[in-house]
Amino acid sequence: MKTSYRHRKGFTLIELLVVIAIIAILIALLLPAVQQARAAARRTQCKNNLKQLALAAHNYHDTHQSFPLQAGESLYGYSAQAQLLPYLDQANLHGLIDFSQPLLTGFPWAPVQNPDLTPVAVQTLSVMMCPSDSGNPFYVDDNDDRWAGGNYLVNGGSGNDTQYCSSENDGLFWRGSHTKFRDVTDGTSNTVFMAETLFGDREPDSLTLGDADPQRRMRRVSGGGPCSATSDDLFSRPATRYEGRRAGAWISSTGYNSLVNGYLPPNSDEPDVTHHGEVITGPRSMHAGGAQISLCDGSVHFIGESVDLEVLRNLFARNDGVVLGEF
Repeated sequence: MKTSYRHRKGFTLIELLVVIAIIAILIALLLPAVQQARAAARRTQCKNNLKQLALAAHNYHDTHQSFPLQAGESLYGYSAQAQLLPYLDQANLHGLIDFSQPLLTGFPWAPVQNPDLTPVAVQTLSVMMCPSDSGNPFYVDDNDDRWAGGNYLVNGGSGNDTQYCSSENDGLFWRGSHTKFRDVTDGTSNTVFMAETLFGDREPDSLTLGDADPQRRMRRVSGGGPCSATSDDLFSRPATRYEGRRAGAWISSTGYNSLVNGYLPPNSDEPDVTHHGEVITGPRSMHAGGAQISLCDGSVHFIGESVDLEVLRNLFARNDGVVLGEF
């Protein structure tokens, strides 16, 4: 009898292992490129958001002959960002806000969210959020009131002296501000309108920083009233608490929700400082090497972590007489 054999075509075990190894190498080579492409796309979207917000401010100024007002009274509390809504295709949301009513109600020392504004306060807006920040945009306060935050904060000045807080602020926005383009004497291409920040970590307050990310926590300091001490003085004081509520309510004018200044370099390892709700801070982002800012002329720029601190503070000052070239 003759026995016939049919040879089956296929891979041997060694061949399969070689193919798998080659695929793994290709994935290892391609993955960084894919991640870089995704990071570039997120950075571009973030840049577009900042540009939209800056252009919205131009349209607001054309209509009202000033930049959006920053609330001067804490219970009233509406941010400049909230007043830009009609110029960001959010007219319906803007229509739900009665700006003649306070954002917060109750006693000044124990305010609560105005229940009429809850439907607005909890809304996340993509134009106010950087896709690179995977942090939690929502903040729940001690009254269990829920708020939605935003990554883009308006210019609160250089952060020098008491200008971080007082009516002598050299930025565009402070408590009760009412600035106009004509006040930007350094030029719109030399003055920041907005800059990025990162959401706080939303963890409970702590007495020490511990293992927490310093970029996600603020250092609260005490002593004296608002604007009673210079930023250098406050920055040297010990922390009474570390907290993670920064950028927790885009609708609120409180400093840690709406303002950024140029006191710290981008992505500083030093936590931002807060005192009576005002902040001493700097731009922050998850973009490698720096953070993005929009200028008053509507352009958007990337500011590296190694930027000269004096140059950064000049950018945040609208009227210091310093006209910058490249930065």
